[in-house]
Amino acid sequence: MSSRDDTIADSFSATRAAALAGISRAMLNYLCREKVVVPSILPSRGHGSPRAYSFGDVVALRLVAKLSAAGVSVLRLKKAMQRLRKLHPEITLTSLPGSHVVTDGRDLYIRRKGETLERAMDGQFAFAFVVELAPIRNEVADGILKSQKAGVGRARKVA
Repeated sequence: MSSRDDTIADSFSATRAAALAGISRAMLNYLCREKVVVPSILPSRGHGSPRAYSFGDVVALRLVAKLSAAGVSVLRLKKAMQRLRKLHPEITLTSLPGSHVVTDGRDLYIRRKGETLERAMDGQFAFAFVVELAPIRNEVADGILKSQKAGVGRARKVA
């Protein structure tokens, strides 16, 4: 375990969770009330009982904040966030449900390691494959540089 793992608290108050997620306390209360993100640490129940949020809850809240800031409807995120947490209930420093979250503003997709994109709301596979463009661009650039070094296909100045 790294020293960072040792310094991360097991739970966070609502005020601290909101601050870490970059949202207001009112927004946190709204997200909890609408069950978009529900605290996974269950304290004693009842009116006035403090809510406690896990590290994974705070990560989920921050994701909702970023997607909301990008224009995605919070209520549209509800099913997707519930499914995301169901797929992988505990997001930790060493464990994530996927490598990417993608949205078209309407649906939320997640790419789990070594798999295709799937719609977070229902697990329906959305795309058969995803190709990352940066490695392709780099392969072409490397090919051009290698051929130039070999003296093949040198670029000519256009007058």
